[in-house]
Amino acid sequence: MKERRINLDVTKIQKMLLQQMKDYLEGAISKEKYAEDAEQFYSKYGHCIEGTEFYEVFSESIPDCCIVNVDEPGDEDLKEKDFHEIMADTYRELKDLAAG
Repeated sequence: MKERRINLDVTKIQKMLLQQMKDYLEGAISKEKYAEDAEQFYSKYGHCIEGTEFYEVFSESIPDCCIVNVDEPGDEDLKEKDFHEIMADTYRELKDLAAG
């Protein structure tokens, strides 16, 4: 059975993606939980923001960051540090874009 695509307002999607990032950055969720939640949300609603600068920045940074620093083997302390730095930088950039 093919999954039905749901459309949401661009601003709402941006806010939800930013909140997920903020939850991680503030320590409310782990990088593993962030990666799981973001992948599910992005898979379901990412199409609603395609063609926006927000989409381009998010797509260029976050999926690879999650793969390398969550799914791949390696030094966990270094992976956590790299993940946090990429998330913080991307969060600031996306927050500025969402603010207009």
